[in-house]
Amino acid sequence: MGLARTYGMPLLTNKNSILEVMKEHPGQVRKLWIEQGFERVLDECIREAKAMGIQFRVLPKDAFLNKFKGVKSHICLERDEFSYIDPDYLLQNLKSHENPFLCAFDGVQDPQNLGNIIRSAVCLDADALIIPKDRACAITDTVTHIARGAIEHIAITRVTNLARYLGALKKEGIFCYGLDERGTSPLWRIDLKGPICLVFGGEEGLRRLTKETCDAIIRVPTNPSFSSLNVATCFALSAYEVERQRNTNNG
Repeated sequence: MGLARTYGMPLLTNKNSILEVMKEHPGQVRKLWIEQGFERVLDECIREAKAMGIQFRVLPKDAFLNKFKGVKSHICLERDEFSYIDPDYLLQNLKSHENPFLCAFDGVQDPQNLGNIIRSAVCLDADALIIPKDRACAITDTVTHIARGAIEHIAITRVTNLARYLGALKKEGIFCYGLDERGTSPLWRIDLKGPICLVFGGEEGLRRLTKETCDAIIRVPTNPSFSSLNVATCFALSAYEVERQRNTNNG
């Protein structure tokens, strides 16, 4: 695993995730721990800790294994709990983006799906992710591990009522497209260059109220004899189309 817990505090154990946290959010870091004998292998992490003024300590093997029981890694970083962006703050700051690209997820419950979604979102320049507080996966240990440091590079907010929040986005001029295999128009026929929010269902698809709140329901064209895409895959394909359209004239 890339993230464990001890004394109620999250522990990152994936080198890439550790480096991203130290670089992007050093204020959330409590302490870096390294198993003796692996200082050379983990030199990049040590140098970053020194540069950012982060406390670190090298422990003998027995002491390290005793302190971090069950952790299959030679490095651990104690950090604060993950901090979500306030939903109202996100709304207020939409005006600072010329054509914001937001993504909302209606009940994704598989942490591996959510972790992969976050990685794709960062790779493909999404501005923020919106997830419900209830009946949906939060930023868990597994999500953090699968995302491999990507959660440090994107705003993520949790909302009490997704349909109501989509309504608030629409009032701010954000066009909301729901993705569903029974959508009326193929994704690539839609102009995705303006301010948009792509809305995806969980493993069971979009819920009725969420679907009714969207401005339009579109689809990723697939083989009609087997049309059901995994939500993380559907998101990656959709986000790539947004990126493609927005960069068509930029080489």
